[in-house]
Formats: sequence, C-alpha cells, structure tokens
Amino acid sequence: MKRISILACILSVWFVTTAWAQQPATRPPNGRHLQHRMASQASRTPGLTVSRSFNPQANPDHAAKVWELGTYSGGTWFSTLDINDLGVLVGVGDVPPIGSDGFGYTHTLAVPLFGPRAGEWIDLGTLGGPKGWQYGAAISDTGLVVNDSIAPDGQMHGAAWTRETGWVDLGTLADTGHPQYASYNSSLATRANNLGTLIVGWSGVDGSPDAPVVWTPSKVWMNGKFVTKWKIHKLDTTALPDLTGWNVWTANDYGQIIGTAWKSDGTIETAVLWNPRADGKGWKLMSLPPSPPYPFTQTFDINDRGEIVGVVAPTGSWSTILPVFWKPLDRKRTRYSQPIELPLPEGGFTNCENVGINDLGDMVGDCWSDTEDLPARWTTKDLTFSEIINFPADWGFAWGVNNNRIAAVTYTGGQKCSAGVPWVYTCGGAIQLH
Repeated sequence: MKRISILACILSVWFVTTAWAQQPATRPPNGRHLQHRMASQASRTPGLTVSRSFNPQANPDHAAKVWELGTYSGGTWFSTLDINDLGVLVGVGDVPPIGSDGFGYTHTLAVPLFGPRAGEWIDLGTLGGPKGWQYGAAISDTGLVVNDSIAPDGQMHGAAWTRETGWVDLGTLADTGHPQYASYNSSLATRANNLGTLIVGWSGVDGSPDAPVVWTPSKVWMNGKFVTKWKIHKLDTTALPDLTGWNVWTANDYGQIIGTAWKSDGTIETAVLWNPRADGKGWKLMSLPPSPPYPFTQTFDINDRGEIVGVVAPTGSWSTILPVFWKPLDRKRTRYSQPIELPLPEGGFTNCENVGINDLGDMVGDCWSDTEDLPARWTTKDLTFSEIINFPADWGFAWGVNNNRIAAVTYTGGQKCSAGVPWVYTCGGAIQLH
C-alpha cells in the first residue's frame, strides 16, 4: 500500500489535465477475444470533457476493495481495457448527447483511482475526422495512451495521446516511402510498453492487418520545445513466409513483442514472439511452441519476466477455448515451453481466456458457460489454482492487472450498472486482488 501512495502522488503531478474531445462515436464493442470483442460499428459527432461517477466500496465479505465506476455521466456504456501501475484506468465508452439509436459518441476515457482526481472521468476524445471509433485503449506508466480512430482520410489510424500533445496520428507504413507499402493506408496501435518506449500494432490496406509494426520515439525540436515523434517500422516476418495475417498485442520493457499470425485459408493460427536482436537492429521472429492437442494458439500479454499468456483451441472454429501461459526456458528468452494449460474454476465453466499478466505472476481473464461469463484469475506461483474474481456484478471480464495487483474489470450488474445488458450496456470497474 505504501507503493500505491507514492505512485498516487506522482500521478497527481502528470494527470492534471482534461482532454481534447473532437470526434464521433460508435456502439459498444462486442465479440469474443480481443479481436472479436472490438467490432466496429456506426458513428456520429463531438462530445465533452470531465464527469464524476464513482463508488469505491468493499465486497460484503471484505475480501477486496472494489471500484464500481459505472459510466461517464450521461453515457450508456464503458469498456475497461487497461490499467497502469499508477492506478489510471483507460477504456472506451460513449458520452452525450445520446442519439436515436440509444448511444452517444464513442471516446477514449480515463479514470484515476487515486490522488486528488480519484474517480473523475476524463474524456480524451478522439483523433478527429468525419467518423470515429476505437478498437481499444492502453496506457503506459508514463501516461502515454494509445488507441486508434478514423482519421480525416476516412481510414483507421493508430494514435498516441500525451497531456502535452493531445492525440497524434501515428501514420501508416505508406509513410515510410517504400513502394512496397504505398497502398498501406490504415493502421492500428494496440499497446505501448510500460516505459512508453515502444508502441506496437499493425498496418494494412483498408483496415486489413497485413503487416505487424512497431513505432519507436525520438525527440525533435518544434515550435520552441522538444516533442516526441514516432517512427513506424515493419517487423520482420521472413521466418514465417506462409502466414498472411498479423496482429501484434503488446511489448514489455525488455523489448519483447508478442502477437498472433494466421494463414488466410484458416488452417493455421499461431502465437508469435519477436525478440530484440543482439546487434540492436530490429527484432527476430519466432513462433511459440504449440500443444499437440491444441494447435491453434493466440497470445495476449507478456510481463517483464518474459512470461506470456494466451489461449489455445483444438480447431480454428475456437468453439473450445482454454487458458494457457508460456514461460521462457533460457536467460536469452529464445526458447519457450509448450503452452501450460491452466485449470478452469469450479462452477460448470467450459471455456476460459487468459488475457493479462503482471510482473508478479497474477493472470486474469474470464470464464464462461452456457449461462454466465465472469472475470477469473490464475497465478504462475500455483498452477493448480483458479478462481472466479469476486466482483459484485452479474457478468464481466478482467482485461488486465497492474503490478499493485489491481485488476481492471468490465461488468454489468452491481450498484452502478444495474440496468446493464452484457456486451451492450457495460460499465467500468477495478478490484484489488489478494
């Protein structure tokens, strides 16, 4: 708790700004898995900046502190997507005015859990353009937020936000000037590492994830001050030449990058890892070992110890989904174990996904049956342990967990989301793990 108090003081220094709200919206995200959950839908136009809707409380059994955040004031839904070590939670949700379809304008939103602005909804807006929707949002420990939005050219572009710059368009592979990528007019930024030194995602043609990319920063002098410029690089894919689709999920502070690659005919979907090259010239690609009964694999998160979480399935239909993690087998992290299958919690759950991991080995995600879907947790310290997270709601999932063991939760039900409908009217929250 002492560390949380110190970080909260730091938080109050940098997160003392409201945001730039400039652009339209969509319905809430839906679907299974990261790539299925964030589906794009119809858009509208501008919004607001600050709101308060906060209800920290204890569970009835006092097992953990719970933050039921609800939604932005006047909004109808919010999806919690990330939380940094300072306790700042980010995601996407709608803000007023509410249209005839029952939804408002979709913006990136942030909520600090600690400090003088604890519980205050901060509207970070969007990149701008005639339409706008966000695939997801993530935040580093430096306060760098990444997301994507429809740019003025009508294409989806990755974007980065800081309090100094607001949203900055990260561009696409076409910006490299290489003739091979002249038609690559879209991109998506999925996450930055905690140090804010790498942003990862993909670039492609008209929203297709054709090439994995990484953005690296440099400082340039502009208008009397140093500002950060981001340069896009295509990640090397020559080690797996038959794979045509790429999604890059995140990077750790060691410089490792994880993602998923697939073949267009659906016969292959495999978890992949890029390690920094010893000569400092880019990254070297490898596929993570599969499990023979479950050849279809996906990664979702990696911690600074190089431990990777994800899911496996026996077929490309993903009708059965099991939670796993991979651990490095050597100090250079060039060899990894086969995916280690994690147990399903008691209660009739038939499928689980393992989505987030912190440096302490806490892992979070969700488990579901034919009748319910609830946030779940595991730990690398005891591979026989699994548990449904005791968040006071009827439905939900845990998207990530920070190094202070606070898990970010999207939910319906509870005191602040009693009228919620799963995947339609959702709310944001967090819970302290023990």
